[in-house]
Amino acid sequence: MRELIFGLIGGTALLMYGVDKMGEGLEKASGEMMKKILSVLTGKVWSAFLVGTFLTALVQSSTAITVLTVGFVNAGLMKLPQAIGIIYGANIGTTITAQLMAFSFQFKLTDIALPVLGIGFLISYLSKNKTAKNFGDALMGFGMMFLGLKILNQGVPILEKSETLKYFFEHYGSIPPIAILMGAVATALVHSSSATIGLTMILAQAGLLDLRASICIMLGDNIGTCVTAQLASLTGNINARRTAWAHTLYNIFGVVLVALILPFFVKIVQVTTLYLQPSNAINAQIANAHTIFNVLSAVIFLPLTNQYVKLLETLIRSKGNEDEDTPIYLNDLLLDTPVAAFQASLSETRRGAEIVKKMINNVMQAFYTNDEKSLETVKKYEVTINTLQKDITSYIVDISKRPLSDRLSALVPVMINNINNIERIGDHAIDMVGLATTKIDRQLTFSKDAVDELKGMQSVIIQMFDNAIELLDSKNTGLIYKNMELESKIDSMAENILKTHLVRLENGACSVESGVLYSDLVNYLERVADHIYKINITSTEGAPEISD
Repeated sequence: MRELIFGLIGGTALLMYGVDKMGEGLEKASGEMMKKILSVLTGKVWSAFLVGTFLTALVQSSTAITVLTVGFVNAGLMKLPQAIGIIYGANIGTTITAQLMAFSFQFKLTDIALPVLGIGFLISYLSKNKTAKNFGDALMGFGMMFLGLKILNQGVPILEKSETLKYFFEHYGSIPPIAILMGAVATALVHSSSATIGLTMILAQAGLLDLRASICIMLGDNIGTCVTAQLASLTGNINARRTAWAHTLYNIFGVVLVALILPFFVKIVQVTTLYLQPSNAINAQIANAHTIFNVLSAVIFLPLTNQYVKLLETLIRSKGNEDEDTPIYLNDLLLDTPVAAFQASLSETRRGAEIVKKMINNVMQAFYTNDEKSLETVKKYEVTINTLQKDITSYIVDISKRPLSDRLSALVPVMINNINNIERIGDHAIDMVGLATTKIDRQLTFSKDAVDELKGMQSVIIQMFDNAIELLDSKNTGLIYKNMELESKIDSMAENILKTHLVRLENGACSVESGVLYSDLVNYLERVADHIYKINITSTEGAPEISD
């Protein structure tokens, strides 16, 4: 019994570590390509489905792909329908690991575990090329996975003789709800459905599980694997949470469907395996059940994706202004993907620009109508802007600590400059709130001509805001020159407005106190225009693309 326990512990540890190391190595070896594909993914659900299948088959980790997808949706880089398509594909791509395990049992590949492990070590240890090193790590993981299976397989004769285990699995494992729960809990604990499926194969080979019970545990595995994405979405926005729940509910619906037709599904698996693999081994049946389940779920859900999105939007609702005062796009999951992390920073910076634009509009409205509620709104927005400046700056500094290309490194100071200028506009808006409060409290008035002049300046400033915000989304350097012209126009307008204002003062059309306040307001608007002009993702020499 001691030999059995030690073998189970050691074999399971090697299996889990091997699966994890293989996935990590493959992800790093192909990581940049994978992340670039995800970061620029556009189009229909079908294309997202194919990309999800391909990438997960490549890196052998549906968890990695799903968690990264949650991060991309949170950053506003991907729409919910696309994310759902990737999830469909990721579930299919990850079944290759189970097929490899079944294949290793049938063709005794576990006997080459040590040579594979040694070759992987040599490649990783001797190679100077980063991609080759990562490939060597993946090969080591591959060997460890096979070695773990071999050790576990050596315990099969002992498992077969255990009356206690036979009793447990006969009385509990044979009950579908309990078997599904066992699979879900086990996978949630180890964060690897591939590892639990490998253990299921060992138990089935020992005769402790029949195909029906093995399939039920496999169904539970598909629910348990959703835990990681749920944890990743906890700090995300509403769209990130919807993506995580899209993964969870999709798997739950699939499990419920197969559970309802379990006898029929078992028959399909048996017939399919007998046709494809005449040996009809239990390990091959379990691997095929895993693949058929995920393919069946995708076939059913793909045509219903639009309806599924509507269901998710209905079930998972936003809690009002829960995200108003905090960043909604920044996500630590993206920090190891600098291209995506910079895009998330841009999304948050653009949001900050939209907020200060509202601040200027609100404070100007208070000057025209004496609306004190507008001033309170501006004060609330100022809290948000200060938070955004601190968090965006900290996030960009964190990005800068990662390996970056020269092009991405050049963006770091520019993007920090962007959010600093936005924060300065917020400060000027608060200064203007003080002027508006004075005007209202002292019942000061502006002449119609003065108000028209202010509205003219405001109109040009809003146009500058729109150009700057669009520039954060594009590489249209022409917008820089448009804002250069508009900023010069604001300078000229301010100069002319102050001259005509002096004339009004001399003619007695405006009181001295109103005149001083009016002059200060014009000067603040001119400073706002200066800061808007500085908001851009480029220098006047050209716009570096956010790509790596």
